[in-house]
Amino acid sequence: MKNRKLILILSWIVATSASAQWEFRGTPNQWTTSTMASQDNVNYCTEQQFNTGDAGGGPRFKIDRYGDWSESYPNQDYNVNSNTAYKVCINALNTQISISEINLPTTTINKLGAEYDNAGTTFSIWSPDHTNVALVLNGVEYSMPKASNQQGYTDVYAVRVAGDHHLKPYAFKVNGNIVRDPYGKMAVPNQDVNIVMDMSRTDLAQGWAPRPVLIEREDAIIYEMHVRDFTIDPTSGVASIKRGKFLGMVEQGTQYQGAATGLDHLKELGVTHIQILPFYDFASCPDLNDTQCYNWGYDPRNFNVPEERYSISQDYEQRVRELKVMIDEFHKAGIRVIMDVVYNHTFDFEMFENISTSYYTPTDLSGTGNSIDASVPMVGRMIQDSLEYWTKEYNLDGFRFDLVGIFDHQDFGDWGRYLNATFSDRNLLIYGEPWNGYASDPRETDRVRLGTIARQQSAHVGVFNPKFREAIKGANDSGYGGGFAFNQGDVWAMDFGSRAGSRFNNNPYQVIDAWDPMFTTDPEQTINYTSAHDNLTLRDKILQWADLNGISRQSSYLKRIQNYANGMVLTSQGIPFLHGGVELLRDKNGDHNSYRSSDAVNKIDWSWKITNADTSEYHKDLIALRKAHPGLRMNTWHEINNNVTTIRYANDVLVTDINAAANGDSWQRILVIYASGGDFNYPLPSGNWYVAVEKNAPKNGSHRQVSGAVDIEGTAVTVLYQP
Repeated sequence: MKNRKLILILSWIVATSASAQWEFRGTPNQWTTSTMASQDNVNYCTEQQFNTGDAGGGPRFKIDRYGDWSESYPNQDYNVNSNTAYKVCINALNTQISISEINLPTTTINKLGAEYDNAGTTFSIWSPDHTNVALVLNGVEYSMPKASNQQGYTDVYAVRVAGDHHLKPYAFKVNGNIVRDPYGKMAVPNQDVNIVMDMSRTDLAQGWAPRPVLIEREDAIIYEMHVRDFTIDPTSGVASIKRGKFLGMVEQGTQYQGAATGLDHLKELGVTHIQILPFYDFASCPDLNDTQCYNWGYDPRNFNVPEERYSISQDYEQRVRELKVMIDEFHKAGIRVIMDVVYNHTFDFEMFENISTSYYTPTDLSGTGNSIDASVPMVGRMIQDSLEYWTKEYNLDGFRFDLVGIFDHQDFGDWGRYLNATFSDRNLLIYGEPWNGYASDPRETDRVRLGTIARQQSAHVGVFNPKFREAIKGANDSGYGGGFAFNQGDVWAMDFGSRAGSRFNNNPYQVIDAWDPMFTTDPEQTINYTSAHDNLTLRDKILQWADLNGISRQSSYLKRIQNYANGMVLTSQGIPFLHGGVELLRDKNGDHNSYRSSDAVNKIDWSWKITNADTSEYHKDLIALRKAHPGLRMNTWHEINNNVTTIRYANDVLVTDINAAANGDSWQRILVIYASGGDFNYPLPSGNWYVAVEKNAPKNGSHRQVSGAVDIEGTAVTVLYQP
């Protein structure tokens, strides 16, 4: 009878203990509740990583029986060692607590941020300065223990949370401060809150279209455009809901008075790549209801999140999908897509300062108030991971780096080598501005400059060529001429630029001046251009020059200057770059820095295509000529050195003699003549020649035959060939 009573009592105790909620509370979970597990309904246990304490003391805990603090053990907080993992148990029969040190399983990290899978999401963040790191997921806090070094990551804190967390809000908490995820794939607009994304749910239904073929990087012809500028004006013919949006950029069948606009215009023009001004999440124009707000977007807020102003839908999945559709439709149209990236600074220190000040250089090198220090390994890794993410997830074809001159040429090269090895089938274009924000840099010799880019030859990275730009048009923001396009300047500067800035020898490690115009050991290292979104448009510079020289703004001669300037770009060795709208005589009313000016200043007015049809045709025809003749786009230093001869015929005339057949051209020999000055008669090499371009216009159809000599028009590009 006594034994039966004892059994009943024990059964009642066990049943009672089983019905209790034994919850762990402590510094690891910010004193929220973590349910303890039991296999025998007597001993309830949990495994916890204790890092630092909180305002109330060091690392410690209590066990809350019902999760409401009505009964908790021990009476005083249980203190433990910092930076130690413990198995914590309580005996439900006698409420005795036991702890034992353990080694927690290491959280496996692929990439930092929030990495989603069907079973759960792994959250991780770099925190070199603070050990008090937590995750706030959908309103619940989770302690984040320090993870082992892996995948090249160091000082990382991580936690894996089981379950489907797609579209749930989250943020990290570092030393008590809420911070955004530097790797976040989506964010609540204008808040320090990220969104967990299962990116597979944004995949295109039909998958990606085939990527346009690019055999050599020198085959590229780049066209720069801003998402809003391209279609915001009604003359674009784009549906009103899509104007200024991702989807507006790729609407087909649009026209103005019978002339193709938008995407169809680019197909007609024949460019191979579109470089799009920043379309990650930027800080300016936060109020979506302010439809007139304008900004170029060089003030990054979230590096890996698409900008919400450019999507029609504010649904998170749909925003991603609209951007993917835009890129895919460009590919279907035969045009590759280059993303303009701004890793050199953030819109404010607040982006990273509460995580670590190690993200920033000691002094501002960008001219914006801060600059990113990519020489810190984990900061450089963040940039590399971001580039890889955009390339993989959004199927991009290259990157244009804003102020890449802030970074070491070694880091720039390492990113290029990594991307080209990871995406070896893409022939990515990776290039940037080889200068900083007018800052004095104590590490000048280590940075990306004209004189250092050749050292990264194996990385297939390049830079904009300001020396050739100046040789063609002179100063950026002055109406004064100073360049070959204005019948001024020196032929020697044009000589170097037209040969892709090739060095005297192809030794990439020979030390040269940072701004030496002869800087390349491969023609893919130079991006040749006359104008871009910065500074005066080419048309505005020409108009200001006309004003200073008493020439009517209506003079047809000004169109000749425009054609001549870009004609030199399109017939030189290297990679040509066109500022969007330059073929339409685009102007910005003299605004040399229109980054936040109105649509009236920045928009493409497609009526320009009607008014300036001849200029548009000139650019289209020269692009077609370049694409048809590989003699104009040699692929190596040796090909240029052995097959391209420049002749300084006069101080205002440069002749380039090209052995075109050496690069598989159907033309055996090509002569390209840049004439800055009056008309003259040029004595030709022996044999019969055919004129492909003369008197400021390509010759479609039959080409007239000449021999002995040819009349050359000034302020014009002339192209002759022998078949």
